[in-house]
Amino acid sequence: MLIFAHTGITFGLAFAWDKGLSKHIPPLNNRAHSQALATTIRKIDYRLVLLGSILPDIIDKPIGHIFLAETFHNNGRIFAHTMLFFLILLLFGSYRWWRSGKTGFLVLALASGWHLVLDGMWRNTQTLFWPFNGWEFQRGSYVDWWEWVSTLHEEMQTDPAIYTAEAAGLLILAVFGLKLLRDKRVLHFLKTGSA
Repeated sequence: MLIFAHTGITFGLAFAWDKGLSKHIPPLNNRAHSQALATTIRKIDYRLVLLGSILPDIIDKPIGHIFLAETFHNNGRIFAHTMLFFLILLLFGSYRWWRSGKTGFLVLALASGWHLVLDGMWRNTQTLFWPFNGWEFQRGSYVDWWEWVSTLHEEMQTDPAIYTAEAAGLLILAVFGLKLLRDKRVLHFLKTGSA
């Protein structure tokens, strides 16, 4: 997947959860705890959703393609594309939420988890379950910048999975951006992350 698919689709899922689905959380035995849980779950910083949705690529692409390309065989899906990375973020986020009610790392973890789903990482279990399937990552193919751009351009025109996901993500982001402009809430969004 590419940037609009990752950011837009993840943003759309978070928005749907925040504005609709989370309101139907069944009450727990302790009503006060139930209210606190429902309120906390709705504290979504959409800036962190956007960051988390591309966090695995922000970490892995420079390491695997630039800084340590020979070590990782030009593979841009390494450490941050593993279940281990997701679980560490999730556990740390859960701990912070439990101790202080802060949800930032939980949002990052869940958005990063959606990145793995959208990348279809279940097809690459060697990376997804690293290091439990061994210490090596899959070998990438060495291509130069122009060859990569050319391949990407071709896939954007011929691969329905890519152009459909990109179009859907772009549409979601465009609708939200236009809504922010119409409501004059762009600066508010940039300062608070609330939608």
